[in-house]
Amino acid sequence: MMTLSVTLCFTAVLFSQYSAVLTAGSVMKNQGENLTMVCTTEDTDPMGLYLHLRNPEKHEVFYYDINSKTLQYTPEYEGRVNASGNSKKLTVTIRSLRVNETGVYTCVFNFFDGKRVEKETNGALVFVKGVNETTAQAPLKEPSAKPEMLVLVSVLLACAVVILCVLVTVVWVIPKVKALCAS
Repeated sequence: MMTLSVTLCFTAVLFSQYSAVLTAGSVMKNQGENLTMVCTTEDTDPMGLYLHLRNPEKHEVFYYDINSKTLQYTPEYEGRVNASGNSKKLTVTIRSLRVNETGVYTCVFNFFDGKRVEKETNGALVFVKGVNETTAQAPLKEPSAKPEMLVLVSVLLACAVVILCVLVTVVWVIPKVKALCAS
């Protein structure tokens, strides 16, 4: 029974880490292109919207105050971000993407219901591919591990672990629990 609890706990932790990736899909962009996302919520009266980037650590891209319609962004996004729309459906645009901006973008609305509450609503896994201008002159080299490949491998590995945990539970743990209950 302890093994079942540990397996379920481990599966829940893994799933929560990658839920934005599993539900939102992925987008491939070239360096210099724009990213447009629509952040939506069903809840009433959000105060603002955070856009977070997990690459691999989570950090804030910007905060949009819905009431004052003001945007507060980190210096690396200065002049490149925009948010527009109503309080339940905001369109977010990041212009001129950079290779180091590959990662999982998530929309996080914040509310005040007696206390401050944040709610992650949707997101996307974004791969920003660098543009190599010297490919015609450069000899072919062995490909190296790129950040977008590491993110993809991490997601696939997490999915494989979740599937493995489910299989272990179904094939090994459940028959043992049934046997214990029968005796």
